[in-house]
Amino acid sequence: MAEQRNMWNWEVSGFQPRTLEAEQPLVRRYSISTTRENSEFSKQALASKVHRLKDKIKLAKEDCLELRQEASDLQEYSNAKLDRVTRYFGALAEKTRKLDQAALETEARISPLINEKKKIVQ
Repeated sequence: MAEQRNMWNWEVSGFQPRTLEAEQPLVRRYSISTTRENSEFSKQALASKVHRLKDKIKLAKEDCLELRQEASDLQEYSNAKLDRVTRYFGALAEKTRKLDQAALETEARISPLINEKKKIVQ
């Protein structure tokens, strides 16, 4: 008895196997309907999809043109800013060059005086 309880079997309590009804003939289902109504409906559905896709393409083209114009405007703005910054850096470089030149000239004038002072102090 104990051995029978631990043995595995195919029968599951509460499970009813599917009964095949001999009355229902097997009918093959086709994915494409052959009826005229379905054909007309599918043509209308296809035409509707094509129309929606054309609208989406039109909107995408408009968006693309808008984005290209915006990119062009941003490029123009960036180029103007870069030109302005380049001119500003040029002006700063010129001022730096002048300051360096003035520092060298001042050092050249003061250096002999400092050397003479050191000689006097010693």
